[in-house]
Amino acid sequence: MTFNKKSRKISMPKEVTDLGIGNKVLDSDQRIVTKDGKFNIERRGISFFKSFSIYHYLISISWLKFCSLILLVYLLVNIFFAFLYLAGGVENFEGIETNNTFDRFVNEFFFSTQTFTTVGYGRINPVGVYSNIISSIESLTGLLSLALATGLLYGRFSRPVAKIIYSDNAIIAPFKDLNAFQFRIANMKNDHDMIDVETEVILSKEENNLRKFFNLKLEYRKINFFNASWTINHIINEESPVYGLSEKDLKDSDCEFLILIKGYDNTFAQYVNSRYSYRYDELIWGARFTNIYGRSEDGRGMIELDKISLIEKAELN
Repeated sequence: MTFNKKSRKISMPKEVTDLGIGNKVLDSDQRIVTKDGKFNIERRGISFFKSFSIYHYLISISWLKFCSLILLVYLLVNIFFAFLYLAGGVENFEGIETNNTFDRFVNEFFFSTQTFTTVGYGRINPVGVYSNIISSIESLTGLLSLALATGLLYGRFSRPVAKIIYSDNAIIAPFKDLNAFQFRIANMKNDHDMIDVETEVILSKEENNLRKFFNLKLEYRKINFFNASWTINHIINEESPVYGLSEKDLKDSDCEFLILIKGYDNTFAQYVNSRYSYRYDELIWGARFTNIYGRSEDGRGMIELDKISLIEKAELN
């Protein structure tokens, strides 16, 4: 599919000279922006400890990974202290009524968990200097660990995040008397109302062994309220950098459409942003998005987010 250029003079699209991600073409078919909104780049030349931030890692990982890591650290720390108590011998404790090594370890593990959380039920208690020193160190470790875990939990809950869902594919669709590059987004959360939402779409393409970037002019760049869905249109006319390009042209120039969405979230009372991208092979030609609006049982407006990516065939202009 190709858009035929007319014989009259065509104004060239304005190139973005500095996007901040470089213009050197790499021998790679990897995307610039990953599906989770991160830039697909590996940093080398410095040590791991200089480049890695434990705080940012723990704040940004998924809840499943975070909870699993907290549980793992909790178990490992208590197992470590249980072995230290076990090495001190049974004579350093009162309340342990067995000489079986495994049973002693189990008792001292649960004593460790009580010491770590400063619960201390009292059935088992240290009596020797060695065991009191170890339990004192563990209680301090537990207090500091609890403070760190509380701070991380607060940071994760309070971190503003844009809850935006994107259509799986972008499309080339008939639009009025022309065609348009389109994709659809929606606000995922009922209680996250966003206002003053702005969208910027940048086309990345390879030309003469250099990567060039072009701002795509949008039908509507900004909307005042974003509590449902929004189909974003870039009309493909003579001023568009996509004008006259075929599917093969987009593939040969390794095209990728970079998307930045930002707006004010009333829940967090802060500005939030979301990044995404569509590569040339995620672009469907000759299609249009199906309707996802309807009415609920009580008569309110309804949007079916599970259908945000549904399309139907359409003849291009």
